[in-house]
Amino acid sequence: MKSTLLFLLLAIVASAAERTPWTSSKVKGSPDPPPPYVMEQFWPHLQLNKVLEAVYLPHAGQIFLVGIQGKIISLPADLGAIAPEPLPFADLSKAVPQLKTLFGMVFHPRHADNHQVFLFYVDLREDGEPKSRIGRFKTLADPLRLDPASEEILVTFGAGGHNGGHLQFGPDGMLYFAVGDLEVPSPPDPRNTGQDLSDLAGSIMRIDVDGRSKGMAYRIPADNPFVKVPNARPEIWAYGLRNPWKICFHHRTGDLWVADVGWESWELLHKVERGGNYGWSIIEGPLVVKPNQSHGPSPISPPVVHYSHTEGASITGGYVSETKRLPKLKGAYLYGDYVTGRVWAMWHDGKKLLRNEAIADTRQRIVSFGQAAAGEVFFFNWPNKQKLFRFVPNPEVDRKPSFPDKLSQTGVFDEIASEQPAPGVHEFSILAPMWQDGAIARYWLGLPGKEPIGTVFHKRRDSLLLRYDKPKDTVLAKTLYRDDRRIETQLLHFDGNWRGYTFQWDDEQTDATLVPKEGRDVTIEGKPWRFPSRQECLRCHGGNFNHVFAFFPGQLNHDDQLKRFREMNLVGDKFLEAAARQPLVSPYDDTAPLEKRARSWLHANCSHCHRVSGGGSVPFRTNVVPSNDELDLFDETPVKGGFGLDEPKLIASGNPYSSVLYYRCATTGAGHMPMLGAKTIDVRGLRVLHDWIRSLHPSAQKPSVPKTIKTTSDALRFAHLIDAGELDEKTTRRILESADQSESAEIQGIFQRFEPFQ
Repeated sequence: MKSTLLFLLLAIVASAAERTPWTSSKVKGSPDPPPPYVMEQFWPHLQLNKVLEAVYLPHAGQIFLVGIQGKIISLPADLGAIAPEPLPFADLSKAVPQLKTLFGMVFHPRHADNHQVFLFYVDLREDGEPKSRIGRFKTLADPLRLDPASEEILVTFGAGGHNGGHLQFGPDGMLYFAVGDLEVPSPPDPRNTGQDLSDLAGSIMRIDVDGRSKGMAYRIPADNPFVKVPNARPEIWAYGLRNPWKICFHHRTGDLWVADVGWESWELLHKVERGGNYGWSIIEGPLVVKPNQSHGPSPISPPVVHYSHTEGASITGGYVSETKRLPKLKGAYLYGDYVTGRVWAMWHDGKKLLRNEAIADTRQRIVSFGQAAAGEVFFFNWPNKQKLFRFVPNPEVDRKPSFPDKLSQTGVFDEIASEQPAPGVHEFSILAPMWQDGAIARYWLGLPGKEPIGTVFHKRRDSLLLRYDKPKDTVLAKTLYRDDRRIETQLLHFDGNWRGYTFQWDDEQTDATLVPKEGRDVTIEGKPWRFPSRQECLRCHGGNFNHVFAFFPGQLNHDDQLKRFREMNLVGDKFLEAAARQPLVSPYDDTAPLEKRARSWLHANCSHCHRVSGGGSVPFRTNVVPSNDELDLFDETPVKGGFGLDEPKLIASGNPYSSVLYYRCATTGAGHMPMLGAKTIDVRGLRVLHDWIRSLHPSAQKPSVPKTIKTTSDALRFAHLIDAGELDEKTTRRILESADQSESAEIQGIFQRFEPFQ
């Protein structure tokens, strides 16, 4: 027995030693000019956890880091200080035992004289129902700390999802605070509070904390815009906001800037004016959301800046940089994106936008910015083992890109026309390919050196999350074919982070050219095709885990492929162990169990976002590891709307026609998923989902065939019958004509792929 094991070990070692390393790669660096700034960590000795806010107190020369669980510490405001030790300022959880979340803090502009500080928090002290409160506290000196017994509650209102929670004093001495629509991510603004002035939700408030109106712990400024509007809360300064995540006054112009986290498509930056209406939830940037709801008393003002969800997915507002250390950023408002870590600088003269440009790609989940001494702007990530960062000029800013602009120059292939891989580049195949508008794919791995790909697994809740951490300059390649012609070859390049590039094949099929960073939309044989932008690549491949989707243990576990890769030392033993926990199958293999086919289809097409740490705004999961009971999918109420379905659920066990997930996969109209990528319907995959959902409750009554289309559920039922060939031509024509005349966008979207819609 021992001799057999020794023989196998020697065989593996010998095979690994014989593996040819990939040495021909020219995939180095980036084709894009380096961003002008990079991040620099400071005070790495600090152990931070769930810090949500940073507050600067100039007269004390300190910054305060505010933790979501109530703990607040202070540090020197000079970011160049050598390894300072944090000083405790407060633990609000001791003063407010029912504390749920501490969102914001601000010192009174005359704190040196009146010692006042204001906190925005949510607690459960009233019957266990969450309430938002703003409390006025006093501070004690020597050392500076919060007096927990000094609280005076100024205002109490509702709490929920989008609380906002940021406080700032304006140049007029008034206290401004931001409140979101107090709702879950979706459906959008279900109480239509964004345009309703009768409550504080979805608004920016302005109050005078140095005076008192009758029966109040503060004064309503007489020049607030809605003081005389019937039924309006007089505290409101502006409204129509979804989730204002950080507000800032420009210290030169006095302008109030608010970053508003968008819903499904756009992130927004507003210059907030007295009485302004910023559109939520009638619109989200340029996107119409709920056009028929009641309109507030002010005309809607567009954002000064908005960016789409191809560039990011959750805006974080910042501050104006004034540090002499970065003179080119003087006067620029810095803001970032929580999902992609991209940072922008925006210059505005108070009347018009002068410039807005991306200045850094941090790859950090930027939860908040802060301002320190000398106009220094810094930021920190979220949520655990947080680090503090500031910006420094990129030492490589003058580097000229040397990235290959032709696929033939990358070194991935020895012979480009036939895609013959170079020595050390290995072709692989997968079990469950993503639907890519009918295209099929081939895959390759280029691995420098002779060590296996460095595989790190993390157990997070009930999911097994994967990342690769070496070797540097690993490349994964995928070529997409349609009608036996190559359309594009995509590269993922690992330089410490995964970066995505795509090459468009020429008409002669002799080579492919690098697509510009913004991507490209073309028509190929009368059909639209989207070459993704580099930022679109990051939306899926730039998260914390599972950056790579094809070279994935459960995808490779077939036909002794993994065994060969282990013998070649391309992968290690942990990779093989993970494959056993990720039992993917081909969704189109009729001999495989139906549930495995459906779960594999969902994993391949949906788990990029819908998984732990995936960045999706909907909390269910579709990756293959969790059991059905752990997916948070079945018979759950949808949080982004029901799309006109009968008794909608995320997945209605036994009834695909009431299942939002099925609808999103079946429509090319409103709510189509995936948000990025394929725009057409995988009819075979849809049939697998349909049959699986029916099988979840086999004793459930089979939905009857309606005579006409009245609801979206009816439309899904008829579309399935058309796909299955169960309707005669006359009935099919009648149904399509009926759908064509429908006023429902959801119904029309289901039938757009059929004639006469095409």
